[in-house]
Amino acid sequence: MHKLLPSLPETVSLAAAAGKFKLARALMDKLLAGPLLPGMAQRLEFEKDRLERLRKAYPYDRAAALKILRKRLKNFRSSELDGWIQAGYAAPRLIDGREMFMDSFASNIVSCDRNKLVKRIKNPDKSGNASFARLMARVEELAAGAAPARYRARARVTLTLNSAPKEKVRCWLPFPRVGDQVSSARLIAASHKKYKLAKPGAEHRTIYMEGRGRKFFAEFEYEVSEWVPAAGTAGPVPAAARKYLAEEPPHIVFTPYARKLAAEIVGKEKDNYRKARRIYDWLTDNLTYNFTLPYGVFENISDYALTNLRGDCGFMALAFITLCRAAGVPAKWQSGWAARPGQAGSHDWAMFYAGCWRPVDVSFGRNRRVFKKEGQRRFYFGNLDGGRMVANSELGAPLWPAKKFRRSDPTDNQRGEAETASGNLYFDQVKTRIKLLAYERLA
Repeated sequence: MHKLLPSLPETVSLAAAAGKFKLARALMDKLLAGPLLPGMAQRLEFEKDRLERLRKAYPYDRAAALKILRKRLKNFRSSELDGWIQAGYAAPRLIDGREMFMDSFASNIVSCDRNKLVKRIKNPDKSGNASFARLMARVEELAAGAAPARYRARARVTLTLNSAPKEKVRCWLPFPRVGDQVSSARLIAASHKKYKLAKPGAEHRTIYMEGRGRKFFAEFEYEVSEWVPAAGTAGPVPAAARKYLAEEPPHIVFTPYARKLAAEIVGKEKDNYRKARRIYDWLTDNLTYNFTLPYGVFENISDYALTNLRGDCGFMALAFITLCRAAGVPAKWQSGWAARPGQAGSHDWAMFYAGCWRPVDVSFGRNRRVFKKEGQRRFYFGNLDGGRMVANSELGAPLWPAKKFRRSDPTDNQRGEAETASGNLYFDQVKTRIKLLAYERLA
């Protein structure tokens, strides 16, 4: 995480920014062959890896992009793409002279121009929409004073290599972390008889396996509660929470802009609970949800979110955490899956300390703001639904056993990580499937 601290030489940064990846790589190889200042070799190796990940994140040329949009939207006209680019809904990148589009460019176009495009989507996700509607009905009950419930869930995560490995594969799959809203978790089945299960409260809890096969899976059961702490003022910050007031480079950094913005948002407010609410209100009013590039290609996620006013769930969570800490409010990361009947997938949110640790989901709050569901938007400040599988409680914590090569996702572990003795197995070399098998209310 700290390899980003040295700045890149100007010749390299200019070439990379211009999309001249081959030139940037050649310049870095030349620099690596000579004497370097401390830390610069690691910085250059990181940048070489980052540019390769960026290249993989932009798989479509214009012809492929047009084909995808024709498949996705009714009555699509090729000229519409340029209009969406001009509006900032699609952001192609020039890579070594070719205009390339990111993997989720079409979803971003639909998200940004939803009111006009929602009726033109050819195959809408009706089951996912129905699942979310049921969740929001429960949120309405909780907001009206219903007692929080507890649920038992059973799920399976499977990581499959695209091709048969020539070497032994080391694999780390996410596993429910016991603590906060999760009261228990147990393993039901695993693909390999020999495995290592991280301690219940591990910051990034995983089940580790190794072998020469293509498939690794874990099936588990956990109990999770809806989280509705009593509202109130903050009170003093205990010693254990004070470390969550500090910067954590590279993604939680108090840039001059972040400090100024935090000060403007909280104004003269002294109470940490009300400071955090002001920050949440500002973010849910001003951010736009966008699917992003893989987190490992960004140099400072919170700065990107606050300067571009867009990002996905993790970007919004990091913007909240950074502004809270800059304003003197302890805040930290929590992530895993949004897992409820009909839908399960990776998701990030945050927590802040005000008398006790309290959850906050900026991306869900922003979504409810867009759909003018103010009560539901308010709920996701200080409260959380029970449709979660929590695997991570910190940002960038180490895996156990230690991973040798740079992780596919350096921030946390939701989709699984894998490597061989030769190197990391990146997202384009594996596929992850998350499946919720059962979900029942207990009390």
